[in-house]
Amino acid sequence: MDPRPSHRETLISTSSSLRPAFSSASSPRSRSPNDRNGFEQGAFLLRKTEITVKSAPAEAFSDDQSSDQASICSTVREERRGRSVLGRFSSRTSAEQNSIHSNDWRSSEDLSKTFDPLPLGTTVSIEAAQPVKVSEQKLHEMKGLEQAASMKRWAGEGRPADAWGKLMKDPELWDYSGDTLVYFGYQRPQASFRIKSALLEDTKSGILVSKLQEGFQRSAKLSPSRDHASALRGGMKNLSLMAKGRRPLATVSESGDNRNESPIQHEIHFPAPDDATRIEILRHHITTRNLFAFLLGKPLIGLTYYQALTDLHERLLLYMSLDIDSAQFLIRYLIKNNLHNVSNDPAAAVGLLAWIENHQIRWPQGWREAFVHCVGMYHDLRDVPEIRDISYTSRVQLERSYLELQARIEACESRLSAFNFDDMLPNQASPSPLSRRSFNRMRQFLRQHYEKAYKGWPPGATFGSNDHWLNRELVQRLQSDFGSLYDYLVDRDRRWDKAAELGIHEKVNVDCQDEDFDFTRLLLVFDNKHKYPHLPFPYPLLPATAANLLDGKPLKQSIFSTKAKTMEKRNLHSCAEASNALLVGAEIRTNSLVEAFLRFEKNDLVSEANPREVRQGRWVLLYGVLQVLAPVAVNTPGLWFRDTAYYLNPRLRGCPPWLVGSGKSLEEANPSLSYCWMAPKTWSFER
Repeated sequence: MDPRPSHRETLISTSSSLRPAFSSASSPRSRSPNDRNGFEQGAFLLRKTEITVKSAPAEAFSDDQSSDQASICSTVREERRGRSVLGRFSSRTSAEQNSIHSNDWRSSEDLSKTFDPLPLGTTVSIEAAQPVKVSEQKLHEMKGLEQAASMKRWAGEGRPADAWGKLMKDPELWDYSGDTLVYFGYQRPQASFRIKSALLEDTKSGILVSKLQEGFQRSAKLSPSRDHASALRGGMKNLSLMAKGRRPLATVSESGDNRNESPIQHEIHFPAPDDATRIEILRHHITTRNLFAFLLGKPLIGLTYYQALTDLHERLLLYMSLDIDSAQFLIRYLIKNNLHNVSNDPAAAVGLLAWIENHQIRWPQGWREAFVHCVGMYHDLRDVPEIRDISYTSRVQLERSYLELQARIEACESRLSAFNFDDMLPNQASPSPLSRRSFNRMRQFLRQHYEKAYKGWPPGATFGSNDHWLNRELVQRLQSDFGSLYDYLVDRDRRWDKAAELGIHEKVNVDCQDEDFDFTRLLLVFDNKHKYPHLPFPYPLLPATAANLLDGKPLKQSIFSTKAKTMEKRNLHSCAEASNALLVGAEIRTNSLVEAFLRFEKNDLVSEANPREVRQGRWVLLYGVLQVLAPVAVNTPGLWFRDTAYYLNPRLRGCPPWLVGSGKSLEEANPSLSYCWMAPKTWSFER
């Protein structure tokens, strides 16, 4: 029996190693941007394949010349195709192979060319290059993506995201003067974008420039070939696809409008991976669109904000060279287009926070902005699916910061609901009866003033305030009112100093009748009890003592007494002088609380013998209100966007997560940044 194999036996047998290996020689960063080898510059997967020649054509066909002639012809064709493939990868030089690629492999005649026969038993090892990262990269898993109802568009400037459905042809990315058409795939009937080729050339991206060069229109009759990397992506099975030409470049406007249009010179394609799911295909096309939006400074689109940012960053990492910091480029794009403004948008705030947690981003200022707004909108985050994309550590920090903020708000509400500051004047303290009386009269005045202003005090809770009547808008109003009154009455020449505080501690157990000592001790005890920092200027302007007595004797409170009327006038004049009326601006003088207080002071206890004690009693209550307001009135420093109805002053201890244990932390809201600390910085200018 003839030991030679029959022509019906397989002519070529192949075996592939099961463990693909990456070659550093084919690294995308080591390749030249001008390398026209038909592959996208991704990481190249090398599979080692062995091809063994078992029989020569003449020997196979000499067995049976009379039967199954059709099968023999078919076998000849298969053998020639096999040898053609073998010849392409083994018998041609690198220069010849590059030449083949440069000619776009348009002719099918190359596949039928014969090559010199190889001796029996010859084993040839070839390496088939296959890009794996460009279109087959595994997309980042996102837990909240499946619940996204539709595509959204983020225009920035603090505007909420709106529904968007113009992915097939985006008017924002259609430049009539552009010379390049961009398609999502090879089977798309029309282009989705029209841009200028210079835009891609300026990126210096090897992949984008290569796509641009491959899509160059050399002549009106010449159709560009299919993308070589996509053709080889399927391995040897797809080699025959290289012979198929893709459709010609468009020569007229895709929109049908020929107004001052530039001729089309390029056509580039960004097809999705063949084995991608529907959601992965959609994400691929969205990211392609956002890539050009990034280059042109246009708004972003996506299923979620987290998805849009994450996928775009990964695409930039893939396309841009290693010497470009893609994260910083993307951050600058967000800032320039105000896309980092996530105020009043819970989904965008959560998405930005989750994206920044990526170890390749870690943008402290952006994390603080997103975190602060997330805490302020925490009540609404339960309806945001993307909350699950945030790390466990950040979710715990969000909850803790929110609960601590609510506790501060409730503590402030309990004080201001009835202006309850009785603990500032305890029974064992030594303020005069007149000071205690003026304190109570001041509290009554404040309640009446705000009951009239808000049709009742405390006012009712507003929508979105988490059942708190003390919302951020009201806090800002109170801070403005009491800050203005403080500025009108404060003594700008008397500072709080550490020496005075130490002196008070030494005299606590001493029977001291010093008026300043008693007053300072009241303020000190209150601050220490509640851990408030002392106001830098804690003392009021006091009326002159010359008006307190007449002829050395206290006056009787008779309305018919000429001396009493004279005392009232003196007291009124003394109180008017004990103010900063000539130093403050019109905004303070015309404040509603300041105007109401001046009317109140002219008619309350004006006949008392000691207007200094009256002023001190009123000041104690004013001091307490300012100290209680400070923890909720101060915003987190360094925020870019503050136009919100929710609070912007959560605790930031241990934030962000990647700084835990480093001894570093972000600056947080502090009472020492409130009005009473900031106002003195402007006094020198007012003088």
